[in-house]
Amino acid sequence: MTNLLIDPILYTLYKDDILAIEQRNLHAIKTIFVPESGKRLSPDILKEIDIATPPNPDYERAAVRRFYGTALRAPNLKWIHLPHAGIDDPVFGDLLQKGVRLTNASGAMAEPIAATAIGALLYFSRGFPRWVRSQKSHMWDQYPFQNLPKDIRQQHILIFGLGAIGSEIARLGNALGFKVTGVRRSAKRLADNIEQLITPDQVKTILPDLDWLIVSSPLTEATHNFFSDELLDLLPSNAGVINIARGEIIDEDSLIARLSDGRLSCAYLDVFEEEPLNKESPLWDLENVIISPHDSGATSAVDERLKGYFLRNLELWIKDEPLENEVFER
Repeated sequence: MTNLLIDPILYTLYKDDILAIEQRNLHAIKTIFVPESGKRLSPDILKEIDIATPPNPDYERAAVRRFYGTALRAPNLKWIHLPHAGIDDPVFGDLLQKGVRLTNASGAMAEPIAATAIGALLYFSRGFPRWVRSQKSHMWDQYPFQNLPKDIRQQHILIFGLGAIGSEIARLGNALGFKVTGVRRSAKRLADNIEQLITPDQVKTILPDLDWLIVSSPLTEATHNFFSDELLDLLPSNAGVINIARGEIIDEDSLIARLSDGRLSCAYLDVFEEEPLNKESPLWDLENVIISPHDSGATSAVDERLKGYFLRNLELWIKDEPLENEVFER
């Protein structure tokens, strides 16, 4: 028997699939529900928990807090499957130190996030801000011939981080005709949709040639504040920035200063150093900035995209086979 800690609402979405896995494998799965607010599981029940999966943190934050409070007290917990890719929260380091195996849903939201990033890229690069301003002023104001938007095939994108999301952005950007350079420590692969691959220590050499910097890497010690004053100063004034990774990878004050005084052209930002973004942040009022509330992966198919990752791993766990998307370090 396997004892699964799960939120009761999440279980209603997974129930039929879990029963089917039980039947296929002739293996019982006992569900232990995350306790309601103000309640705790008894020590005897905590000892029973083998595996666990939390609710989506974007929609059930209170339940997520109760989940991890329970998981950290479960002495025999062996595996947690995460419904997201990021593992920068200290709780995941604590769990790994306790010997708990972690898997994540890296790649599940790559398509909608990449589509959002490309949407912002096209909005700015094809000149929509000018047309929107003209529409608001009831002006029929075509681009003058000497100031036409730069052709897509003349624009150069740097994608900082070629994981699942960065790779999907590269695929879409390449299909549209952008010149795409990717940043990754490992060697170039046949499936990469990029013209050039560089390592992080080579980034500063290419920044002056860019039209777009797209940040899609995990937050680690190496990437924290990677784009500070020194590197941002190397970007040309016509360059735009897109960040759908983590706010702490770019020095936010330095970015604001450059977007405010024209040293950078524009930005689409889905993530910030502090979230929710402070209501007093200058970013809210900058006309050359689009803000989304860490919501670039919003899609009606979120539950379907996420649950397949957990259910595949659940069956692999029961069969004692290697798990997909296992994370070995924070």
